[in-house]
Amino acid sequence: MSNNAEFTIARLEIKVKNLKKQVADKQNELKEALDQVKNLTTENEKLKRKLKKHETPTEHYDYSWSWISKIVFLVTQANKPLRSAEIIEVLQKKEPVLHEKVSKEKFLSAFLNVAMQHGRLIPYKLKGVRGNYYCLPEWVNEEGELIPGLRNKIY
Repeated sequence: MSNNAEFTIARLEIKVKNLKKQVADKQNELKEALDQVKNLTTENEKLKRKLKKHETPTEHYDYSWSWISKIVFLVTQANKPLRSAEIIEVLQKKEPVLHEKVSKEKFLSAFLNVAMQHGRLIPYKLKGVRGNYYCLPEWVNEEGELIPGLRNKIY
């Protein structure tokens, strides 16, 4: 029996040795993975800082804004009066939920009307063009005419 017990002990010692080696290998893999995570986190922070340098606050589009604020923001960014079709075109790139709407024109029209009621946008009718151009209040003078520089941008 002592031979059998010695053989079993020897086998168990080999197993323990193999398990210790496996644990050491796994610890090395974990250390390498942790180093990679640290390197990627550092790289990510550097890229975020670079991005912030190129992104000014006026370029920041916030998905939590109301639809009216989003529309006013887009008109401001365009720096020219926009028609509803142009607003829809730009909004579709930024708002995936707009693709689900059956009638984007009707959906947007309600918000444009509220924006006009509250004076956030001013409609400008150009003769010979169907529909309105939507302008910021500071772009329109007391007579309801566009500032000359902006009028040239819509032709």
